[in-house]
Formats: sequence, structure tokens, C-alpha cells
Amino acid sequence: MVEEEDQLRPLLKAELEVVREWRNHPDVRRYMYTQHEIGAAEHRAWFERTQQDPNRHLLLYLRQGIPMGFANISIVNVPARRAEWGFYLAPDSLPGSGQRLGHATLAYAFETLGLHKLCGEALAFNTRSVRFHERLGFTREATLRDHHFDGNAFHDVIGFGLLASDRTAREGAKIS
Repeated sequence: MVEEEDQLRPLLKAELEVVREWRNHPDVRRYMYTQHEIGAAEHRAWFERTQQDPNRHLLLYLRQGIPMGFANISIVNVPARRAEWGFYLAPDSLPGSGQRLGHATLAYAFETLGLHKLCGEALAFNTRSVRFHERLGFTREATLRDHHFDGNAFHDVIGFGLLASDRTAREGAKIS
């Protein structure tokens, strides 16, 4: 359930630096596929590229008007209404912000974008992200063995999927 004090809206160019700071924080960066520090020019170029793609949705999550997190939805198959997502929180976000960002992003994905399926991935050692997906109702659909190489070691990746019908059934069960 999305709380009234939560807001999820498109990321603005003026907010790029704060999101880059979050992304470069060691507690965020260590769970990313690309673990180098992102420079300002690289970050701006990424933002400009995404702005040209109508299937990319860069979203800022605000709680009580304060930026607390970022979510990225990429529609990868338009006819099938299937997308992939990624997200991270500000390192100093308020407790509970992750679940709230998750629910707000799922509402956006399924209610605003009309998706049929949302997919996500987590490095297997990122147990918080694995549990997060499961608490949101995602189904573990794959374990991709030694799928990611971070420059030093190979890591398994867990693949998740959430269907709109699963979310609807889950939300209905909460109301009953």
C-alpha cells in the first residue's frame, strides 16, 4: 500500500547529483553490477541517453517531501508489457523507506504503466535485496550461477518476477 506521504515522480536533471552521491556510496555501490565510482560526466551522459528512450522510467522516491530513493523501470518487451527494475535508497533514508519505495514503484509499474510482469535481479550475496523482493511478492524464478564477475570473483545472480495478477491477488488478500 502506498502511503499519502510517499511520492514517486520522474527524476529531474537538477537532482542528478544527489542520486549520483547515493549510487557512489560504498554501501550502495558494492551491490551494483558496475562497482566503479560514477563521475559527473558519465552520470549526465547516462541521464541524457535515458531521456531519449520512452521505455525508460527514472523515478525519484520522496517521503515526507524528502528524497529517499531511486527506482529505474525499463520496459524490455512492449507487446508483452514486461519490464525490469532496479532501485536503491539514500544511505541515510528513514527506516521503512525500502518497503515504501517498493510499494510505490510497484503501483507505478502496474497501475500507471499497465505492466503484465516486472522482473528484477539481485546478487545472491545481497540477502537484504533477496528478502526485499520476496516480501514484495516476487517469485524467485532463476539462480544464474557465476553470472556476474566483479573483477575479482564470480557471483550467482537471483532472478525474480512479479505478475500483475500475483500483485492483485496479494493486495486483495490483504484487504480481506
